[in-house]
Amino acid sequence: MVYYVKQGIVPQSRHTYEDRENVRREELFGEESFDGPYSLLYHINEPTRVSSVQSEKKYESTRKQDVMLHRHFRTSEIDYSTDHFRSREVILFNSTLKIGVMKLKGNPCDSFYRNALHDEVLFIHRGSGTLKSMLGDLKFRKNDYVYIPKGTTYKIDHDGELETFFVQSKERIGIPPRYLNIYGQIKEGTPYYERDFRTPVLGKPSMEKGDYTVYVDYSTYFAVEKRDEHPFDVEGWDGYLYPYAINTETMAPIVGKLHQPPPVHETFSGKSFMIGTFLPRKFDFHPRSIPISYYHSNIDTDEVLFYSSGNFMSRKGIEPGSITIHVRGLIHGPQPGSVEKAIGKEGTDEIAVMVEAYEPLTPTEKSEEIEDKGYMKSWYV
Repeated sequence: MVYYVKQGIVPQSRHTYEDRENVRREELFGEESFDGPYSLLYHINEPTRVSSVQSEKKYESTRKQDVMLHRHFRTSEIDYSTDHFRSREVILFNSTLKIGVMKLKGNPCDSFYRNALHDEVLFIHRGSGTLKSMLGDLKFRKNDYVYIPKGTTYKIDHDGELETFFVQSKERIGIPPRYLNIYGQIKEGTPYYERDFRTPVLGKPSMEKGDYTVYVDYSTYFAVEKRDEHPFDVEGWDGYLYPYAINTETMAPIVGKLHQPPPVHETFSGKSFMIGTFLPRKFDFHPRSIPISYYHSNIDTDEVLFYSSGNFMSRKGIEPGSITIHVRGLIHGPQPGSVEKAIGKEGTDEIAVMVEAYEPLTPTEKSEEIEDKGYMKSWYV
């Protein structure tokens, strides 16, 4: 929930009609039953019109945690796919979260996707395109975050090759509560403001008859809907639940006299995790500051980092697209020599996404294929 949005044609009052000869089909699209954020959508056709539903088994690699280690995964070794619903490669997971990458190329897929169980955040590592949903078109570009609420029917039209880092959550992903005042407005002193968010633009409803397929994701399988009417037949909508995008270039990272802890870089949160963003910024201005992360144990969380661009001073062997996980209970921090090299530096050009999870994360079989097996020893030189 960011702010109230109204687009297209809607009745003067909810649950009413304007023209008895053209009554629209109102859909309440909401989370947390009837107590969470919601929008009201006005379809021209029946949104429940489905000619058939079949089950398609969904392969998703899993793996039992063998030993708790700090790990490094090179996602550059993952192949591209041609469809946006089978292409998500999960690297880490727990009972709430799925974390991984999606890499697309070729002609955009004609089928539609709907995640029944998870809110999603995509970070656009490389490429651009348009998220097309029943709520309208949302253009995205490099360094965008794209939020997609669970239950959204959409497709991704990508302009050439597209690489994204994703977080899927059974919990609602939202703006951290500490960023909001009691009226729901984003406070001063936060890394972004309401005007930084971009929302879908609703065009004319799609009325073409045809053969349309919607893949509804239930984590272990797809419910494959067949429809003869286009799912984007919405004439108007209003409310607080919708996809949105925000670019890291508009964010204002928080800096201080001494090194700031990771929570100041928080961007989104759920009940059991947070998503943060490390951005290009000036370093600490104490005359004897050490402008690099201190050693820490993450006693209650697992820490995941996706490295997108720039120079990551505290890490060796990292490349754009790398993912690391630093697990609870094992001390981690700068690798040998990094602290001394950092002294005197005035700033950084890094862009990285951080996920901190209170429930332990488990690597998948796919992660084992792309793991840098020597990473745990990178502190022992």
